[in-house]
Amino acid sequence: MDDESTETPAPMSTGRMVFRYVAIGVAVLLFAGFSLLHTMGRSDDFGVMGEWYVMTPLAIGVIGAWWLIERTLWSGR
Repeated sequence: MDDESTETPAPMSTGRMVFRYVAIGVAVLLFAGFSLLHTMGRSDDFGVMGEWYVMTPLAIGVIGAWWLIERTLWSGR
């Protein structure tokens, strides 16, 4: 009976590790930027930022950035 959970995974190459860190950094920056703009829109102090046609793409962008973060984090496993 081989228990596959005790096997050590193959080491990740340096290039792949650097790419993964860069992808996580970009995804987090996107998430922070979209979140900031979405929060500005909710405060109603920035003109058209609170309109539905601005808030909807921002909300979709936040969801997409979060998905990218999750996808990048789980890709190394």
